[in-house]
Amino acid sequence: MRHEGDVRIKLSRAELTAAREAIELTPHFEGRIDVRDRLRGAVRSRSHSVALEREVAERFVRRLVAVDLPTALLRTKLLLAIQDADRQVPEQQPGAEHPARAA
Repeated sequence: MRHEGDVRIKLSRAELTAAREAIELTPHFEGRIDVRDRLRGAVRSRSHSVALEREVAERFVRRLVAVDLPTALLRTKLLLAIQDADRQVPEQQPGAEHPARAA
């Protein structure tokens, strides 16, 4: 189940630099320019936190080729951030009872 919203990741300086370089080598995808601009902004502002829209983050991680350790760490952190975003939103099905009320 996919949820809308932002995915936030904290990156080291090396990961930010690798990400900025990797986005230039990454095949084109919808939202690529937004990712590139956010990564550049994070490097310039010396902020180590990057927020991406959920769908853009998923497209980016699917296209990202891990050619070195910092890029591999970026890919892993992004995948984990997407999974964490899934866990943050409680999955409630219509008609399902709340566990505390069922007892």
